[in-house]
Amino acid sequence: MTVLTDVQQYPLGAVAHPTLHRGQVLCAILILVGMPTVLILGHQAGLLRLAFPALSLAIGAFLLWRSKPHYVGLTFWLWFVTPFLGRMADYQSGYTPANPVEIAPYLVAGLAGIPLLANLRCLTDRGTVPYACALAAIFYGAVFGLVTLPLFNVLRALLNWLVPVIFGLFIYQNREFYPEFRRVIEKSFLYGVLILGAYGIYQFFVLPEWDRGWMLHVQMNSFGEIDPMKTRAFSTMNAPAIFAAAMATGLLLLFNSKQKLRLLAAACGFVSLIMTLSRSSWLSLVAGGAYLLFRLGMRARVNFAIASLACIAFMLAATQVPGVDEVVETRMRTFSQPSQDVSYLARIEGHQRALREIAEEPWGEGIGSTDTNHNTEGDDDMIGPHDSTLLEFLYSLGWVGTFIYLLGLGYLLFQVIRHSRRDPFVLASHAILIGFAAQSMLNSVMLGVLGFMVWTFASMSLAAASSPEARERALDYQPNSTASYATT
Repeated sequence: MTVLTDVQQYPLGAVAHPTLHRGQVLCAILILVGMPTVLILGHQAGLLRLAFPALSLAIGAFLLWRSKPHYVGLTFWLWFVTPFLGRMADYQSGYTPANPVEIAPYLVAGLAGIPLLANLRCLTDRGTVPYACALAAIFYGAVFGLVTLPLFNVLRALLNWLVPVIFGLFIYQNREFYPEFRRVIEKSFLYGVLILGAYGIYQFFVLPEWDRGWMLHVQMNSFGEIDPMKTRAFSTMNAPAIFAAAMATGLLLLFNSKQKLRLLAAACGFVSLIMTLSRSSWLSLVAGGAYLLFRLGMRARVNFAIASLACIAFMLAATQVPGVDEVVETRMRTFSQPSQDVSYLARIEGHQRALREIAEEPWGEGIGSTDTNHNTEGDDDMIGPHDSTLLEFLYSLGWVGTFIYLLGLGYLLFQVIRHSRRDPFVLASHAILIGFAAQSMLNSVMLGVLGFMVWTFASMSLAAASSPEARERALDYQPNSTASYATT
């Protein structure tokens, strides 16, 4: 039996029964959760460095075979919590710069490429043009990188470029599972925002030793001061900006949730988002929220307005907490005084300098060049190539590769708009994509975990439009009865 079993047994338009192999799937998930828990409690977290990636790969392959929706959910959770497990391994067994634990989400998400290898002809279909363009551009950049750059640097960067596109193509090719994918993604973010948000708040006020020790080793000025109520929250992830992007994504998605925990999850997520001090993700939330306000019906707009007022109340309350008020108000003040913001000025100067360099290298430097030739030190105030999607593209792919990649993204946007439906999940997906677009000049949003979310939600939008099952089943959603944080 191969990993194509589910597709063969349930052709396009037919979805596997959700209880199929339920016991086996539950057992596999319990094993993956239980093993790290036992090792951490037994002060043997160092063993996670090899055991966790191997076990994650095995469980991921099993779920891909038995239950594609659970495989998708597992992949999201690995992005959420793997960095935390890496820090626990460093805390109990000594710091290591390249922690093997953190490769787990890449390995599991990359498994999505295995069934696609058996059907490469799918890349010739009109619906897969965006993925074909992206893969062609990545191949172009990889060739240049392999010729001029260290092999390890190229392969490491290639994972960040390839995995999001491959996983997005997997979602689109298995669009008959759209309703199940939607359900598992919604639940992943519901509990993810709740748990990660709560830990982010705890981290901000307490700053546990395993987080503090890791920050002292990596020496990144983007974390702020390494003290409670002075550091920027990053929860179980590896950077405030990445954690903030996940929280903003979850908050936009939670707006359509009908789960009882949505209010508590939204509160935890929003407060922790404030404590990241990530202006780019604040901008994402505002941009995505504005889109939802424009597209939703009148009743949902009222609910959205109430939710927005609640968010403002949370923010005002945060500015009244001693120790929190100063850091939040200082960060907020930069919106009205950009000319005095060091980060803003560094980004302007960095883009100008980089564009002059790129003008002399129109063919690009190859994938891996941003870390090899243009990386900045952890305590630098200079803009780095990972601080801008445009610079990341032009350095790695050149003008030619960037044009091909953007051509695919343009066609993807055309398809999403053309087949737009009033499915609340699709509207939330559009809002999430708009949010990422809004911060594209402030972060590199097409690589790694951020790129994974961009390609996944874009692919879910396409899947919703082309899945017969999705058109027939609304899963209890009605366009004019969208739930929000403010409803009960």
